[in-house]
Amino acid sequence: MLLLLAPISVVLYKGYHQFEKDLLTEYQSKTAKITSQLNLKLFKRVVFDNALNTRTFDYYQHIYNPDNKQVSRIRSPLSNPEYNARYVGLIGYFQLDKNGQFNSPVWPNIVNGAKGLKVEEHDGLESKTRKILALKLYQVTSKSTELKALIENNLSANNEKFLLLSDVPGYLVFYRIVFVNDVKKLQGYVIDVNAYLNNQIERILKTVQFKSTITVTVQPEQTSSDKTYFIYDSKPHGQAVITQTKLLHAPLNQLTINSHELRWPFKSYQLTYSTAKLTLPSAAIYSLGLMALLLCGIILGSFGFYRLGIKQLKLAEQRLNFVSSVSHELKTPLTSIRMYSEMLKSGMVPSEEYKSEYYEFIHSESERLSRLIDNILQLSKLNQPQHSVNAHYTKLSILTDIIQSKVSSLLLNSHFQLNISSDFEKPEGVLLLIDLDAFSQVVINITDNAVKFFDSDTIEDEQRKKVDFNFTANAKDKDYIVMEIRDYGNGISAEQESKIFELFYRGGSELTRSTQGTGIGLALVNELVLAQQGTIEVDRMSPGLSMKIRFKCKFQ
Repeated sequence: MLLLLAPISVVLYKGYHQFEKDLLTEYQSKTAKITSQLNLKLFKRVVFDNALNTRTFDYYQHIYNPDNKQVSRIRSPLSNPEYNARYVGLIGYFQLDKNGQFNSPVWPNIVNGAKGLKVEEHDGLESKTRKILALKLYQVTSKSTELKALIENNLSANNEKFLLLSDVPGYLVFYRIVFVNDVKKLQGYVIDVNAYLNNQIERILKTVQFKSTITVTVQPEQTSSDKTYFIYDSKPHGQAVITQTKLLHAPLNQLTINSHELRWPFKSYQLTYSTAKLTLPSAAIYSLGLMALLLCGIILGSFGFYRLGIKQLKLAEQRLNFVSSVSHELKTPLTSIRMYSEMLKSGMVPSEEYKSEYYEFIHSESERLSRLIDNILQLSKLNQPQHSVNAHYTKLSILTDIIQSKVSSLLLNSHFQLNISSDFEKPEGVLLLIDLDAFSQVVINITDNAVKFFDSDTIEDEQRKKVDFNFTANAKDKDYIVMEIRDYGNGISAEQESKIFELFYRGGSELTRSTQGTGIGLALVNELVLAQQGTIEVDRMSPGLSMKIRFKCKFQ
């Protein structure tokens, strides 16, 4: 089992890490795809703006009609404020001539300064909206030193595709230098970097699916103070919630999945994907769970087989000790009986006094053999399913007579005193549910143990050579009566107390034990008490030992 346990543990460990590695690889692939889609979207946005007509950067657009040979004046599509807000982050469009004069498609007049765009109280809602938008564009472009340098060089460059100026913090200024009616002008548009980039990241994150909570850190390379965090939180049924924050809890940033730099026009920005932990898919959890159950099964099986083996070895040892002790218990009295009987038969004992003593010894040893054989036979009967104890209600007065008759000779031969007492004034009216033979066997076995384990060599007090039987009412349950059998011998240890009713158990070693016994007496007592629907427990006393047996009762 241990040989199986080692490779399965390695497989479980390797399997878990392989699942984590595969999931990390999957997440790395998804995050790379997110960055790729983001770069593609940003690039496409610039390409689409390259298609803007050069004549649409004025408030009015002049259109020639060849049919009537007339020129009509209409508003440019870029003059609509809603067009400037068609995607998040776009501020608006502007135009400069070589003299630095500023105009925007949203405002019909040339802007010579911020004062000309001051919002007045009499301005209508549309006028206010246009002024605010034009003022914003004017303020951003006026901060660009690179744009001023182009004006100072009289727009000497000539690029029809939009190029990028990034010298205004937080903004991207795209520009191109083109000819409008043979006049060179600089046209461009302004994007709020954070608003535009954050919106695009959030939109793309909603198109992917992660099992774990993912953090996307947007960090400009120039500074570390303007980080923005997106938290992707997976919900049931494949839904996802994207939240944006400036502060992040440390656990959400423990495991870095991937890190990418964005391409032009956002080359100065870096995206870092991280998570607190990887949440394995249900299939992986199921597989690992089965492997863990298998591992637990092997551990429990190994432990169970180990315990079973120890128990069988212990049982085998107990049985061997039992055979040894039974052989000794049978052989010793039989040898003595045979020796004394042969002496009596041959007439070697002339004295009547010695003959009487030998007859008494033979009778005593015969009774001991009978008790041993009765115990073995009774134990074998209890192990048979068809055997049942025939319990019936018997008067307490009869039970005290049985105790007196069964144990008196045993106690008197060993010079022990028998004390029987009862808390009931009328024992004839108290009935106990017992089987007479089983009850007698219980009483004899417990009394025999009390006498057998009384160590006269260490106990000098003769007053302790006694056994007390006491019948009392059960305080916890009125349907039971307690028969307490108390001796005043050496008692037992705490370890022996927990094992005293085990079959074949005998305290000490078979090699050094001086007391007789087979280890089945008290085990048989326990079985007989249970068969009579009673209970038994042992209490260590000072001195001696107390056996408390509870029998069912009723009163007449």
